[in-house]
Amino acid sequence: MSDEHRSRGPSTRAVHAGEKTDPTTGAVSVPIYQTAPFGFATAQALEDAFLRPKGEYIYSRMGNPTVRALEEKVASLEGSENALAAASGMAAISTVMFTLLRPGSKLVAFRDLYGGSSGFFTRILEPWGVEVVWVDVGSEQGDGAVLKEALGSGADLLYLESPTNPTLKVVDIARAVELGHAAGAKIVADSTFATPILQRPLDMGVDVVIHSLTKYLGGHGDTTGGVVTGPAELIAEVRTRLIDLGGIMDPMAAFLLLRGIKTLKVRVERSCENALEIARFLETRPEVRLVNYPGLESNPYHEVATGQMSAYGGMLSFEVDGDLSAAHRVVDTLDLIRIVPSLGSVETTLLLPAVSSHYKFSSSEREAMGVPDGLIRLSVGIEEIEDILADLETGLAAL
Repeated sequence: MSDEHRSRGPSTRAVHAGEKTDPTTGAVSVPIYQTAPFGFATAQALEDAFLRPKGEYIYSRMGNPTVRALEEKVASLEGSENALAAASGMAAISTVMFTLLRPGSKLVAFRDLYGGSSGFFTRILEPWGVEVVWVDVGSEQGDGAVLKEALGSGADLLYLESPTNPTLKVVDIARAVELGHAAGAKIVADSTFATPILQRPLDMGVDVVIHSLTKYLGGHGDTTGGVVTGPAELIAEVRTRLIDLGGIMDPMAAFLLLRGIKTLKVRVERSCENALEIARFLETRPEVRLVNYPGLESNPYHEVATGQMSAYGGMLSFEVDGDLSAAHRVVDTLDLIRIVPSLGSVETTLLLPAVSSHYKFSSSEREAMGVPDGLIRLSVGIEEIEDILADLETGLAAL
């Protein structure tokens, strides 16, 4: 990323980074290069592209101009040397894991993770021969004794999310990086909830940052994608592995994501404003036992979040006073807020972790994880706050 781009603000980068006026047509929007192969004028040009490459496009599994524009945009937002787009968040995560780990490697992971990530670690990596050690979020606070013990005499990779899904716990990233690097581990962070607008883990020493582009960066719930950002040399290794595995992004998806990212900052800021007001509202309601939102001063992660985030995000969760049937009554009464198994879009949505992301765990296991039956996860959109609050009030009245 050029020094010129580094000096520009995030909204400017979101709009302009990776965007170039097409020299042939003058098109302002990045064209959709909907092609699998690219042609060559001579046999020598083909040979040079393979044996002496200078950035030529050969085959879209290996690289595509529309996808490359998206990668440049995200790299600029994260302040990284390079980025790599993949077909989904899980394609990005799995490719990074297969690049950095081998049978016999040791992976230390914070327990509060997206279910797809933790499932991949236990269902794929452990049978493959990777040792997975789990640590509760919060163990990196203070002297970090629990995390130090988990890292032991050494580790290959430390994996974290912050804030976490769905309990919105906040990892002290700088402290985790310090302990992880001391143990010889690469640090990989899933920063989907925070986005580059609220948090820049690379600036805190993280080696690789992953986002599900499906969520906030796309912002409209109409496409899937994932992205990996970090040092150029490491991203080149991940790119080679992605080409081998085949989890590439389609050019049409890249086009939609390029369009979505242009409004990222204004969307995230509005979601944050709405989420803080909703969290304060829910905290006063007798029907609500607990609100998980780091923006509340009562939240145990408030101080850590304030130190490493510019705002507290558009995600929150709350526990209603009752069991799973009570949570059902609340969400089934809502009109504006829809039940959607995703997050980060312009509309406010919710889901019940007990019957979605954590359905494989027993009620007692979920309770121990901070995911009781009455927990509702809310992804706050950009609607008028009065309309969201009115809908929530109607839902809570069902109790």
